[in-house]
Amino acid sequence: MLNSFPQLMVIYNELEIVRNQQEQNECLHGVASSELTNVRVLNKQGEYLNLQAQPCLALTEEQLAYLVTAYLLNEGHCCLGKIKTLSTSQAFDLLGL
Repeated sequence: MLNSFPQLMVIYNELEIVRNQQEQNECLHGVASSELTNVRVLNKQGEYLNLQAQPCLALTEEQLAYLVTAYLLNEGHCCLGKIKTLSTSQAFDLLGL
């Protein structure tokens, strides 16, 4: 379900929050065509998909926690040091989605 929103996109090993098709297009606009095959999409159902809507390698709970906390730190949040692992539902909840 590549077109179910909200979703988290991992681009260049950074997290992007996508709430609709327009935001998805904006996130992908500056991505080099050679890197598009590396983009991963995580939807609220816990599915990891590539941009061709095919299942792809999932992040570990530790990797997801790292990306989510890095995103939140960039947004100005603090006190995230204790977060070491996150499930899909926890990640979406923490991001307010």
